[in-house]
This record gives sequence, structure tokens and C-alpha cells, in this order.
Amino acid sequence: MEKRFRLRIDEKIVGYKREVSTRMVFYSKNEFWWNGQSIGHKQIDEFTGFYDKNKTPIYEWDIVRFVLTPEDGKEEGVILWNTKDKCFGIKRINTTGFIPFAIEGINLFKYSDLEVYSYLFLNPNIMNHLGLEDV
Repeated sequence: MEKRFRLRIDEKIVGYKREVSTRMVFYSKNEFWWNGQSIGHKQIDEFTGFYDKNKTPIYEWDIVRFVLTPEDGKEEGVILWNTKDKCFGIKRINTTGFIPFAIEGINLFKYSDLEVYSYLFLNPNIMNHLGLEDV
């Protein structure tokens, strides 16, 4: 199964990586042209497998606006990997709770319910508020 990553040097996105297999790894500066030439980076953010309403790939450390139920309206959250449950999900910013993208193979969100609007690594105040550290 292919894995995709966003490559960064601190706050700057420098490229992307695709691991098709252990022997087939490709890099791109723009997610359009891919080749085998490695791109130097310090941080790596994994692709969740989900896209937002604008067909933007959603990576860990993205900040999204989301709608869980129409009654609740729009909320804001950060995309994180939950080590315990081994899944990606949304950590709410203004309230408590972690919402996985899927439970037992059932997606909890439609693409139209999600919108990437920033990155956590550009917002240290939110990172501090949530008690997170970029690795």
C-alpha cells in the first residue's frame, strides 16, 4: 500500500514523498512531477488518506474546519495520529476530544465536511494550547 508524506524544514514545506514499495520511492516539490531524487528535510508529515472539500490532501499537523453534525456547526481541529488506536483523527481546538476519521471502516466525515485552512507548525500558540510538540 502506497504511503505519502509532506516534507518540511521547520515551517517551510520543501516537498513531498511517495513510498510505492520499499524499493520504489519518489519525490516531488509540487505533487505533480515525481522523480527518484531525494529532497532534504527535517520533518515529515504523513498523508491521512483523506481530502477536504477543495480536494486538498489532508496531512497530519493540518488545521481544519469540520462539521461533525449539522446541529454543532463548524468546529476547528488539528489532524493528529492516535498511537493508542492507530488511526488519524481530529483533535478539537476549542473543546476536548479526539474524533477518528473512521471507526471500523466507516468514515465519520464526508469530504464536504472538512476544510484545511492552516498548519499547526505555523501556529505555535495553538500547539502550546494543545500541549503538542512538533517532531
